[in-house]
Amino acid sequence: MLKNKIYRNIESILKKFHNFEKRNKKNILLQKSIQSAIYNTSEKNDVLFLNKNNEKFLVHTHDTISKKLFIDFSFDFKIMKKALTLLNKNHKKKTLINIGANIGSICIKSVKDNLFESAIVFEPAKKHFRLLMANIYLNKLENKIKAYNLALSDKKTILNLSLNIRGNLGDNRIVKKQNKHKSLKIEKVVSDQLDNYTSKLNKKNTLIFMDTQGYEPYIIKGGKRTMKKKIPIVIEFSPLLLDKNWIKNFSELFKNYRYFYNLHGENNRNILSKNNLMKLFNQLKTKEKNYTDLMIT
Repeated sequence: MLKNKIYRNIESILKKFHNFEKRNKKNILLQKSIQSAIYNTSEKNDVLFLNKNNEKFLVHTHDTISKKLFIDFSFDFKIMKKALTLLNKNHKKKTLINIGANIGSICIKSVKDNLFESAIVFEPAKKHFRLLMANIYLNKLENKIKAYNLALSDKKTILNLSLNIRGNLGDNRIVKKQNKHKSLKIEKVVSDQLDNYTSKLNKKNTLIFMDTQGYEPYIIKGGKRTMKKKIPIVIEFSPLLLDKNWIKNFSELFKNYRYFYNLHGENNRNILSKNNLMKLFNQLKTKEKNYTDLMIT
């Protein structure tokens, strides 16, 4: 009852600020404060609607990614922008492959803003996939974004997807065994190989954007033909999420790519080698912010 009363008060405040917002769109802090108040007083396991900058999203309540998107109007898009500045000037930016699409915060904005003509996206979790499809239709992108309710892996099989149900719905991970931890539950998901979706793509017209909570090496392992195409890749790199076989499963990267850029740094170009990645791996393990995003070319 208290939450409902607070929510009604916020709605009243919103009406008062509506005209003010139109006159003063530069007051970002005020807008974010209002968004934050709405989000933080919403019921758990509910859905909120966001309509901002000509983009529409249904978002989860009680979720880290959705909260960031609802309050700040974007999630991790600065990583995409950094990556685009590093692409070859002749890159046509025709197709985005978004692996771990969640509810569409990256792929929808990328296509809506005409950064890419189209997208092929993958999201294994059913709860996310439902909102992803809804958001694609809300933004009238059903003819430009092809979405698959699949996990990508090194082979076609059925995998265990461990779902985080306590505040970070994006922290879903492929696990070998069913985890008995109370905050997690297991969802069976179908997997396929990246190679089965890239036959008509090449390094001059495509970018791969991948965030799969430590499962990236297995996706790369199952994309040998794709790696030979040398399509630029943006990949999350988190030592705490990678298993002991990660460096071995990155072998296709070392065979086909030459450089990497740390997108959380100054975008300096580094030689892609086992030694350099192990060096970065060990550095990140000792830092409070123990992950980064890499652009691999």
